[in-house]
Amino acid sequence: MELNEFIEQFNERYPDVDRNEVATEEMITEYEDKLGYPLPTSYKEFLLNFSNGMFFLDCEPILGVGNHTSCGDILPVNRILPDVPDKVLITETNENIECTRLISFTGFNAGELSNDHWVFICEDDIENNEYRVGYISQSSPKIVKVLSNFKEWLTILWEQDVEDEVLRPVFHLLYPAFEQRSELLYDWWNE
Repeated sequence: MELNEFIEQFNERYPDVDRNEVATEEMITEYEDKLGYPLPTSYKEFLLNFSNGMFFLDCEPILGVGNHTSCGDILPVNRILPDVPDKVLITETNENIECTRLISFTGFNAGELSNDHWVFICEDDIENNEYRVGYISQSSPKIVKVLSNFKEWLTILWEQDVEDEVLRPVFHLLYPAFEQRSELLYDWWNE
């Protein structure tokens, strides 16, 4: 889903939902300099045209840039998970990535109120910096799920079934059963 399509649909469905002010190019550039990596174009469009971070419909806290974001600022993963190893295992692909290349864009998993959250996997030579995104666990610091980019993540979040009007975090949408999530998150679960 393209970001302008998402914004149009969101405004139509939720015209009265409060959002943070949008970010400026200068704010984004300042954070890219701090982080040492350019941010994905789609994420920057979200910040510039929709909201500079928000607790998205009470189910997914999206971080922003600057000092006035309701959920906090994007930051390296080791600021949320101080015990993260130097190399983080991506379980789906059995590859390791330096923790310094992981930038948190959500603050925690609102469904279970933990520090498990989504990160940009900042790799070189990615068109428009549309990095893969991964779900990292505080229980056993590894990335247990990977999506192709921020747009895919936002599409899953937005297009969820809202018939029962209970919105769920993306990880819970992908793995609805507690047992499914536990198998991925907890090494001891399968022992």
